[in-house]
Amino acid sequence: MPTEPAFNPVLLDIPDQFETGRLLIRAPRPGDGTVLFASVVETLDDLRRYPSSMPWAMEEQTPARTEEYARRGAASWIIRADFPMFAFLRSTGEHVGNCGLHRFNWATRVFEIGWWCRRRFQGQGLITETARAVTEFAFAHLGARRVWCGADEENARSWRVAERLGFEHEGTLKSERCDPDGTRRTMRIYATTR
Repeated sequence: MPTEPAFNPVLLDIPDQFETGRLLIRAPRPGDGTVLFASVVETLDDLRRYPSSMPWAMEEQTPARTEEYARRGAASWIIRADFPMFAFLRSTGEHVGNCGLHRFNWATRVFEIGWWCRRRFQGQGLITETARAVTEFAFAHLGARRVWCGADEENARSWRVAERLGFEHEGTLKSERCDPDGTRRTMRIYATTR
């Protein structure tokens, strides 16, 4: 009796970019490092407030490091190992921030989503718009059954995005993470399922 071939996510045909009303959201590409570097430097103080949530922001930021991130992200996208995404304003082409699907399980179709917004675009609903589109991408193109996120309890701007998306607050994990200086962090967990 013939058996079904094992699922191979590399062979999954999915779009590498899509649009919302205000945004173009796409996979990283070689050459994106310069744009990303400018956004990260502008927003670094915000990103470094939550070191256990964004450990990469604690490292020295250089154009070479952000270009490496873009190239590794492009490669990870191709092999379906990670789905980092850049969001750009359709009207101007400016980089708004990043969102992505990470640490996922193809067998259970559970995906973690994360985001950050460039400082000059905060408070305009652009990351909520981005995260909504990326969540829909996960359900429509990746067969997601669950999309979840964790947000530091003190990072109300982040967990309020999850609430605006209609994610359910499933619980609060006390002392779940630890900053490099030993400070214990509490994380709020949100999820949506299909």
